[in-house]
Amino acid sequence: MVSEVWRTLSRIFRIGRARFIVGYDLNKNVYYELPSLHGDPKRTRRLIQWNKAIAYPSDFNPKDIPIQWDAWMRHTRKYPPTIEELVRDRERQMIVQHNARVLEMRYEAERAQLESERESDHAEAIRAQTEREMHRIESIRAMETFTSDQDVDSPPSEKSGIQSATIQPSRRRGG
Repeated sequence: MVSEVWRTLSRIFRIGRARFIVGYDLNKNVYYELPSLHGDPKRTRRLIQWNKAIAYPSDFNPKDIPIQWDAWMRHTRKYPPTIEELVRDRERQMIVQHNARVLEMRYEAERAQLESERESDHAEAIRAQTEREMHRIESIRAMETFTSDQDVDSPPSEKSGIQSATIQPSRRRGG
């Protein structure tokens, strides 16, 4: 009973060691563990003292907390992370980011190569189409020359010009 009264008074007046420093992260934020308000030793209160002052709670960014410390703060991790563990994780993140940049550069180079191949194929197709058009125009000119040579030799017929090119409807029979 006396200890319960003492605990309540120490909590109210903040007498004694009610706040324990548990550790630091690489950003020099300090993590504290406080006794539970309900006396449950398994569910202690945990808080952060930020290295940089946060003016408004909306300025808080959850990505500023390392995932290991976040797990400890949420009581999903029993023991706080060590500095060595945080350093290893930061090195791993840097390696992953480097590999992602390398893969992105490879992807961009491959995409540029495919784009240049597509452009060269397109230029080749345009050149081939131009050659076909030129060949077709030459054959049409040759045919016009051939027909104009024949027209000089034969007398003009009554169906020349546009009328010879139009399709005349046939008359119905029996009607």
